[in-house]
Amino acid sequence: MKHIPLLTLTALLLAGCSSLHPTASNPPTGFRALFNGKDLSGWRGGDTADHRAYAAMPDAKKAEWTADMNKHWKADGAELLNDGHGKYATTEKEYGNFELLVEYNMAPKGDSGIYLRNVPQVQIWDHTDDDKGALGRTKGSGGLWNNSPGAPGKDPLVLADKPAGEWNKF
Repeated sequence: MKHIPLLTLTALLLAGCSSLHPTASNPPTGFRALFNGKDLSGWRGGDTADHRAYAAMPDAKKAEWTADMNKHWKADGAELLNDGHGKYATTEKEYGNFELLVEYNMAPKGDSGIYLRNVPQVQIWDHTDDDKGALGRTKGSGGLWNNSPGAPGKDPLVLADKPAGEWNKF
């Protein structure tokens, strides 16, 4: 199974094959782990729909999304993994103001992200996979993908990514 990034918060959603760092279940003082390091407790299926649309959705549809998420996401030891398909893993708990610490391991040519309250997406990808400037991969991870080109936050301020296969933090 490929390892790309993961972590999510606040109805925060994630796309792609992912791996959460094994030490993430022991957060620093003042932080709460979103993944318990054992199973998918506290997670549901999600999408990039407005959270109000999800709240208005029939329970049967919500259960369908979560069943789909459970087919494609799994806890494997202390890692949370995705096979690259299915609904996003989304925290059941809603969060207000927060500071997010993320540790992830990106696969070569990987492309993923963390959705904050369904949108915007914090882009995470392999910065060495040169797309000739088409998407901005070589600028690195951490930009807000849904912002317009040239808008503040669209691109990360610095290239801080480690090579694919190494653990990254932001």
